[in-house]
Amino acid sequence: MAEFLIWLLAALGALGGLVLGRFWGRVEGKRQGKREAERDAHENTLGKLEAGRKAVRDGRDAGDPAQRLRRNDGRW
Repeated sequence: MAEFLIWLLAALGALGGLVLGRFWGRVEGKRQGKREAERDAHENTLGKLEAGRKAVRDGRDAGDPAQRLRRNDGRW
């Protein structure tokens, strides 16, 4: 009878370890996915910020102010 209880306890321990491992893996996967999404969003923000800075720089330093005024006059 004692042998049976030992085997039963070992089987329950293995089953508990399996369940705990699956749960832990799922939690880690969600955490990693969230970090990856945050990193992608940050990279997109940095890309948009740099594109905006470039557009401002190109707009302000686009040569002669009188020529810029003539060029922009038709856009209004």
